[in-house]
Amino acid sequence: MYDLFINAYTITSLVMFPILVFIVILLIRDLGKYSKMSESIKMKVLDITDEINETGFKKNHRENDFDYIERYVESKKKN
Repeated sequence: MYDLFINAYTITSLVMFPILVFIVILLIRDLGKYSKMSESIKMKVLDITDEINETGFKKNHRENDFDYIERYVESKKKN
């Protein structure tokens, strides 16, 4: 009985290990892709905030970039 359990465990581990390695490889590739995309978005947001700042619209202390852009767009809607 114990030998059957060890044999089943061994066969299962031999089958599952390559599958797990494949899943981990896909996960790492996917995370790398999103990291590059995130960096690209961050650079675009920084470019937009720089362009807004050049218009003379000042950023408040402790205001994040998205709030700054949203406040700028809202101020332009009112005009």
